[in-house]
Amino acid sequence: MFLLLALLCLAASTATARDCVDSHAAGIPDARYIVIQNATVRDHTSGLMWKRCAEGLSGFGCTQGEAATSTWSWALRRARTSRYGGHADWRLPDREELLSLLQRRCHGMDIDGVSFPNTPSGRFWSATPASYYPGSAWRVHFGNGNIDYGTKEQSAHVRLVRDADACTPVTPGTCLSHEDRLYERHGSLEEIQE
Repeated sequence: MFLLLALLCLAASTATARDCVDSHAAGIPDARYIVIQNATVRDHTSGLMWKRCAEGLSGFGCTQGEAATSTWSWALRRARTSRYGGHADWRLPDREELLSLLQRRCHGMDIDGVSFPNTPSGRFWSATPASYYPGSAWRVHFGNGNIDYGTKEQSAHVRLVRDADACTPVTPGTCLSHEDRLYERHGSLEEIQE
C-alpha cells in the first residue's frame, strides 16, 4: 500500500511540474492557422489576422531583412501607420492575444514555426501596460515562453495583428482602396529580386 501511494504521489508531482506539450512535431503547422497569400495568417480560434513576419522581415519564409527591435511607443506608432496587405487597421496585440501564439513545447520554439517562420527567439511587445509598474508594458519571449514586463524605453520585437473580419462592406474605412492595394509590397517574387 505504501509503495502504491508513493508511486501515485511521484506521478502527480511529475505531471504538475511539467507544463509543456509535445503533441505536435515542431515542423507540422497548427491546424488553427491558415496562411494567406498576402503573407498574413488567420487564426480560426481567435478570429485574428496576424502579420506572418515580425517587423523588419519580409519575403517568402520571412528571410529578407533583419528582425527589428524598437521601443514600445515606436511599436504602437508602427502599427497605427501600417498599411500592410491592404488593411489600415493593424495594431499591437494585447498581452492575451500575444500569449495565444505560445505553444508550450518541451523542446524547440514556443511558436508555430511553419505559420510564423523565422520568428526571432526573443521578447515581443504587447499593447498591455504593466499597470503596477508605471512606464512599463508586458512582453512575451518566443524562445523560452517567459512573460515579463519592460520599460517602454527598452527594445523588443514587434508582430502586428488585426481583427480578421474588420474590413467588410459594413466597415470599409479599415480597408485600403483597390489602387492602394495594387502597389502594396507583400513579399512577392518581384520584391525579393529588387
